[in-house]
Amino acid sequence: MRIDVAKRLSLTPTARRVALWVLIAGYTFILPSAILIYRRLESAIGQESTGKIPLYGVLVIGTAYILYGFFKNRSLTHLLSLVPCAIIAYVIIRYEPNPNKHIHIPEYTLMAWLLYAALSRDYQGKGIFILIFLCGSMLGVVDELEQGLHPKRFYGWSDMTVNSSSTLIGIFTILGLTRRARADWKWKKHLKELGIPIGLILFGLAGAVLMCIQLFQVQARELFWGVYPLWLLAWSILFVAVTPVTVFLQTRRQGKNRADQAREVRLQRQTAQLWVYPAMAILFYMHAIIVFIALTGYNFR
Repeated sequence: MRIDVAKRLSLTPTARRVALWVLIAGYTFILPSAILIYRRLESAIGQESTGKIPLYGVLVIGTAYILYGFFKNRSLTHLLSLVPCAIIAYVIIRYEPNPNKHIHIPEYTLMAWLLYAALSRDYQGKGIFILIFLCGSMLGVVDELEQGLHPKRFYGWSDMTVNSSSTLIGIFTILGLTRRARADWKWKKHLKELGIPIGLILFGLAGAVLMCIQLFQVQARELFWGVYPLWLLAWSILFVAVTPVTVFLQTRRQGKNRADQAREVRLQRQTAQLWVYPAMAILFYMHAIIVFIALTGYNFR
């Protein structure tokens, strides 16, 4: 009997979705450790040569992008999307003197591509690039929180700005290669069905903003207990505790009504959910980091 190996090894649509989100989570988790490779290169080829690597990387990726777009569309119209990319990259390189910060440009360009690969599978309607920017920017904050726990990295605002700006570069490059059909915003009406999760996101987002500000005091004093407010820690604990319960109850409720949904309605609801659950997961991880620091006494830098 002939066995089709390729067919057996192929992933189901659900498995592909899960694999993409696991890839994004893993990629975000390992980003702070990229400095280890950078330091090794510094010791091998020198600081000046290593500092030019991000620029060379951008040039190589840009060249590959130009060639790919030409052979795909048989035109050079996609080059227009590189104009804002070049401006953003120039501003980052011009006003961020530390060359090892420039590595964030290709890192978060790739992050935008990964987010597009994951979100576009189920997204039906307009607004996907706004969502990619928001998720990329939030993951950039997660990256900084992780850097605060990394023995060779530091938490800082400038990296968050570079991360968000580099996500925009990724978005512009995607726009240059995609020709999305005209779509509408009908999915927005289904957000009202997600009122409780949206309220929880706003609660978690407000706490995350206060958390990010207060962590600078923790960083300056090199001390968590006695510096980080207990009420703000309780905010994170409550969010971490309530989020899984909210997701479970909301998913159970949606599952009961799924059989009665027409295909178009189901796709619109999936799109509305993409504006909720990824953001909730990212915020959950942010607050979980604070709980981890409080429980372990880990030094936040």
